[in-house]
Amino acid sequence: MKYNNIFIVGIGRVADKCLAIASSFFNQHVQKISFTDSFKADSFFNKLENSLIISANNFYIFKEEAIDKNTIINYHNSLLPRHRGAGAHIWSVYENDFESGITWHLVDNGIDTGDIIVQEKIILDDNITSGKLLYKQHELAISSFELCLHKLQSNDFISNNWDSNMLSSIHKKKDIPNNGILDLTWDKKKISSFLRSMNIGIFKTIPLPQIILFSNKYEIISYEITNNSIVLNLYNQNNIKITIDNL
Repeated sequence: MKYNNIFIVGIGRVADKCLAIASSFFNQHVQKISFTDSFKADSFFNKLENSLIISANNFYIFKEEAIDKNTIINYHNSLLPRHRGAGAHIWSVYENDFESGITWHLVDNGIDTGDIIVQEKIILDDNITSGKLLYKQHELAISSFELCLHKLQSNDFISNNWDSNMLSSIHKKKDIPNNGILDLTWDKKKISSFLRSMNIGIFKTIPLPQIILFSNKYEIISYEITNNSIVLNLYNQNNIKITIDNL
């Protein structure tokens, strides 16, 4: 199929790599859309017709008018329908999922509910952090993108038949586990999953986790998990080290 235009909407390595792959695959110019204060996204996308819009590491929600007149595909960093919305890598770690992965899917009028084009799995272990998971997901999204385009061209989709019981709640961008507060009444497994979920590494998209001690909040700047303990390095004018034993 020949599209009038092809656009990449997104940021970072995923968007850049997908742009190069799409340009080669279609032998057609692909334009990257950057969101600025002056860019009126709704007006721009709603005027398009017969365009392919590739949403790759993007938080903009396309409107019905644009969806109806164009083909829009999206990279989501979970095995849909689990963990729809934002921060799927964080919630996968926090909820101790045994597997995660990525989904390329068509965009419809729901949130991450369109027909599935490609899904790839990642098996999780008890040491994975959300930052490491997100890196793996981004790499998998890139490596599976050409397959996604082949399936798109041949209309090889998996129609979702999800009922309301299969659909997870939608995570909002502002949501973080337990509002970012570590609870010392949790068992070791839950403390570990919380700390690892809040460990976003180089991406730095969420605040540092905190702990409340004697009515004061302290940021957790680092931690160490061993077989018998969890060591927290805290910061609030002074460094404090707390060892949680017998968990």
